[in-house]
Amino acid sequence: MKINWRVLIGNDLVDLRQAATESNWQRKGYLGKIYTPEEQELILNAAEPSVMVWLLWTMKEAGYKVLNRITAIRSYSPQSFICCGLITNGSQATAVVCHDERRIYIKSEISSQMIHSTATLNKQDLEELTLSYMDNSADYRADFNRSSRGYFLTKTSSGLPLIIHGPTGRKLIASVSHHGKYAAIVYSDSLLSAG
Repeated sequence: MKINWRVLIGNDLVDLRQAATESNWQRKGYLGKIYTPEEQELILNAAEPSVMVWLLWTMKEAGYKVLNRITAIRSYSPQSFICCGLITNGSQATAVVCHDERRIYIKSEISSQMIHSTATLNKQDLEELTLSYMDNSADYRADFNRSSRGYFLTKTSSGLPLIIHGPTGRKLIASVSHHGKYAAIVYSDSLLSAG
């Protein structure tokens, strides 16, 4: 399959209620394994430290998913994905995640229930994405296919998400994330042709 590398996407979400019961980010050594000293300072000085923990986590993970599409390497070292230039504005946030020489642009949505981050290699591409939130169930793919009006979520031979536009057969790169009660499917009909 021919991939347009310029327009790769990634996304990640955290169900805040589930994260609160499953993860003790305040335990000794946790922050140091995942976050740089500068990121740890952001967390510890935040009005809501737990929200900042998961905001930075989703940004790093979404950035990793973009990089994984390029390299096909499934090794994740969270401290090597560095969140820079974080700007928060109520329920929205933006940042750049740097990894080696790559810059990955991030846009996030923050609510009382979840945090969701989307990543692209080009900042302007963030505005071209289609986002579908769904209930996270064993049948989320079938639920998306029933409700998406001509778009069908499937997987590539290597197991990566792919959307097929039914009327045209056009293949679109997609990113899927799910945690707790929520699932998010991100794609762009206007940008992300997979072949």
